[in-house]
Amino acid sequence: MTGGDAKRIIDGRFELLERLGSGGMGTVWRARDTVLHREVALKEVRSPDPALAAATPHTAHVARERVLREARALARISHPHVVTIHHIVDVGPHPWIVMELLSGDTLQDRIARGALSPVHAARIGRQVLSALRAAHAVGIQHRDVKPANVMLRDDGSAVLTDFGIAALQGATSLTATGELVGSPEYFAPERIRGHDDDPASDLWSLGVTLYVCVEGVSPLRRATSLATLAAVLDEPVPPPVRSGPLAPGHVPAERSVRARAARTVRA
Repeated sequence: MTGGDAKRIIDGRFELLERLGSGGMGTVWRARDTVLHREVALKEVRSPDPALAAATPHTAHVARERVLREARALARISHPHVVTIHHIVDVGPHPWIVMELLSGDTLQDRIARGALSPVHAARIGRQVLSALRAAHAVGIQHRDVKPANVMLRDDGSAVLTDFGIAALQGATSLTATGELVGSPEYFAPERIRGHDDDPASDLWSLGVTLYVCVEGVSPLRRATSLATLAAVLDEPVPPPVRSGPLAPGHVPAERSVRARAARTVRA
C-alpha cells in the first residue's frame, strides 16, 4: 500500500478511491480494479481497536475468520438481490473482500428522508425476502437484516448485503461468550433466548425493517442495548398507523412482525 488514502493500492491491483462507510465490523471503500478497469467495492474488516487486536491474537483471528465466512456465504448464493462477491484478497494485517459496487443509498438512508408507502415497502420486502429464501436454501442465516444492510440500486431494486455475522449450517460459531453482535432492535426474541438456529429469526428482522420503512420509527429501540433487548422480549410492538395492508390486524404481537414479512408476498 502506498501514498495517502486516495492512492493506496491493495494487492498491487485495487486502488482505493473513496471511503463509502464505516462501522463496528470495518470499512467499505469504492475502488478501481486496475486489471479489469472497473470500479468495485472493497470491504476491509479490522478490529475497531487495533491495539487490542494486536494484544489479543484471538480477536484478530475472529475478525479474519468473519471476513472469510462472509465471502464463503456470499459465494454460495447467486441471486439478483444478494450482493455479488468477486474475489478475496488475503493479505496482512487483514483480508479484504472484493464485491460488486452498489451505487445507490442504503434503505436506512432512504428512510431518513421520509417513510415509504406500504406499496413501496412491500416491493422492497419481497425482494429481500427472495434473497433470504435463497440464503436459507443453501443453509445460511443472515442474522443481521436491517435497513443499513439493504442497498437500493439506482433503479430502486433492493440488494441484501453484509453477511459478516451469517450463520452457516455445519460451521462453528464465531461469537465469543457474552458477545453482542448485530443490532438489538432487529433481533428476534428467540435469538435473545439462545435459540439461534431458526431461519425464521431473519423473517422477524425483516418484519421490523418493514415496520420502520412505513412508520418511520423503530418500534423497539430504547436508550441502551440492554433496555432494547428487554423491550424485544417483553414489550408489545406499538400498533402501526401508516402500514395499510401491511398492518398486523389481530395477529398477536410476537408474531405480528414476522407475519408482516410474510404478507409482503401477497402485497
